[in-house]
Formats: sequence, C-alpha cells, structure tokens
Amino acid sequence: MRIMERGEEQPQFGYGRGERPLSSVVDRNAEAIREVLRRAGRPEFSDSQDGFVVESGDEGSPFLVACTIDEWTDAEQELQRYRAALTDARMRVEPDPEDRKTVLVRMPQTA
Repeated sequence: MRIMERGEEQPQFGYGRGERPLSSVVDRNAEAIREVLRRAGRPEFSDSQDGFVVESGDEGSPFLVACTIDEWTDAEQELQRYRAALTDARMRVEPDPEDRKTVLVRMPQTA
C-alpha cells in the first residue's frame, strides 16, 4: 500500500499495480485492461519476461495491446488468449491492421 506524503495529491483514480498513478480515465481504463489480462493468467512484459503491453491513444482512440513474444506462432496463440479474456470482459477487440502482434481494444462504454 502506498503511503501519501504530506501535501501530495492523490491521483484521481488512485494507483494501479506497481504504484502506477491513475490520473485520468484513460489511465484507469488501461489498468482495467491490464487487470483483465492478469486475472486470465497472462504475463505482463517486464525486464525478465515477455508478455503483454498496454498503450493508450488519445481520448476516444482504442488501446493497443501488444504481445512481446518473438516467435510468431507463440505470439499468435497468446493474442488469442488476450482476445478471449478481453471479449469475456465485454471489451471490443479487433486486429491492428498495422501490426500483427497487436490488437485494438475498446472499453464497453465506448464500443
């Protein structure tokens, strides 16, 4: 649990995993996508392992969820797992026409 210092403002939506500040709706929604994928047992990219990365576009743009696995056949299977978990969470998922290792994700209220 993060301890606030005197005079420090709390981010509007608190903190995500790793004390990531959630200062906007976009930050909060990106963290919601991460949480869905973590609950589905999907690893998040780190210095020590491949996994998913969530990047947000501007307000109203879809989120980009990329798979960092190098081998395409393994990445393709992992992307299918991402699609299943996110779709089960009522998010809209479609392929990224510019990157086969990335899917575009829209939150339920903007779908």
